[in-house]
Parts: sequence; C-alpha cells; structure tokens
Amino acid sequence: MKNQKIVTAYLIITFIFLFGVVLSIFDYSFSGYYIDKIINWLWLAMTVFIIIKFWKKKGIKIYFWLLISGTILSFLPMMIPFFSMILYFSTVGCNQQIMLNDTYRIERGRPGVMSNPMITIYKKEGIFEKKISRDPYLATIEKIVPPSPETYVDEKTLPIQGARLISANNDSIGIEYQIMNKKKLIYHQNRLNWFDDN
Repeated sequence: MKNQKIVTAYLIITFIFLFGVVLSIFDYSFSGYYIDKIINWLWLAMTVFIIIKFWKKKGIKIYFWLLISGTILSFLPMMIPFFSMILYFSTVGCNQQIMLNDTYRIERGRPGVMSNPMITIYKKEGIFEKKISRDPYLATIEKIVPPSPETYVDEKTLPIQGARLISANNDSIGIEYQIMNKKKLIYHQNRLNWFDDN
C-alpha cells in the first residue's frame, strides 16, 4: 500500500512536470519564476528515488535506460537539446528579474543556448503566466544609451538599474527603463495571441 502511494505521488508529479513542459511550448508557465524550477527539481529527485527504490523491477530498469538514452541523444546535435534542458531546469541564463506590479514582470537573460540576451515580459493570468513580449536587450540598451566610440556596452553583463510600468494594453506595453543612469520609455509589442510570430 505504501509503495502504491509513492508511485501515485510520482505519477502526479510527472503529470504536473509534463504539463509544465507543454505550457512552455505555448509560451505559458506556472506563475512566478521559481515555481517551474521547484516542480522540475522535485520531479528529478522523485525520479532518482523511484529508480533506486524499485530498481529490481524490469519496468524501472527500462525507464532508467530510456531516460539515460534520451539524455545521451540530446548531446548529438551540438548538445543544444541538452543545454536547453539545463536552462529549463536551472536558473542559468536568467541574469535579472524585475516585478513591475502584481501582473507584469520582466526577465533579462538568454532564453536559449544560441540566444543573445533578451528582455522577456510576462503577464500573470491566475496561476499561470504568459510570455507576451521578447526583444533583444542590446536594442533596448541602444535606445537608452546610443552607441558611441567612447562608450563600450556589454549586454551580457550590463544590468537594468530600474524598470517601471507606464502603460499596458492589447497592442503594447510601455516600460520606463534606467540603464547606465539614463532613463527612457520604451514600448514593446504585446503578443497575446498564441499564433503571433515569436
């Protein structure tokens, strides 16, 4: 009976984990930055526990080798799928998070292995949040601090000093940024439709 409860709990966590993966495909996630990470690590820890506890069962051995094979296969195409898994499970790639209010937040970081730093804007919708805009961080910097021979800008390390929500509607979201002690209001295109280009 105890083993059945453990397996049931694992199946529930696995369902929530896979649901989170499906949400991410459609630019949604659970509300808040760390909720997805906690679910991912809980699933991983329970997977290790289940494999150790039920190792003698043939089905568990098959499951273990499927997971190992999938991980090894993710190394083949320039390790891009493997590093994507690392980014999905960890906080690597996210350099900064700013809560604009109870509904909107922004992240500065690299959303993918081959990506340059981006500004990503999220809108909270109940227990979920939707990625509504993504723009290159360098383009944002250059609107605030115009490029010049005297000013060297490294978008990988330059932080956002401040960000304040000015307006939000169906077409755009206006945020006043402060970078290198300079402020400017920038409007980002609001992409609430799943079928918009990303």
